[in-house]
Amino acid sequence: MIDTTKNNNSCSIIETVYNMPKLKSCPIEAAFRIIGKRWTVLIIREILRGNRQFNRFMENIQGISPKVLTERLRELEQLGIIRRRIMSEYPLRVEYSLTDMGKGFEPVLLSAASFSMMYMPRTVFKDGKPRTPEQLLSGQL
Repeated sequence: MIDTTKNNNSCSIIETVYNMPKLKSCPIEAAFRIIGKRWTVLIIREILRGNRQFNRFMENIQGISPKVLTERLRELEQLGIIRRRIMSEYPLRVEYSLTDMGKGFEPVLLSAASFSMMYMPRTVFKDGKPRTPEQLLSGQL
């Protein structure tokens, strides 16, 4: 994990990255161009939860149409984020899984979830009380 506080030069990691002469474009924007697209985060979330079939995505992602889901799955496959595998059984079944690149989004999504649980509890929790992931995991609700 990258320490985002201060490095030896009393400069933040963000400032260090943006002062690099080799930087072509914003690395934050590059990641959010992918996961910021509508439905993409929810698709990745579902795969991380263990749901890997088209119908499971449809059941668990409220409001997505089959056409849009198909488009997003194809885009993610073309980007190398997910892998599509046809199972040789009858009837044929297609399963999706994350590639190593796709698995790299997990800490990003966990950070986003942690942020929301702490700083946007009224949106996230029915009781509106902030929580950390550690509190949830330890049963301290």
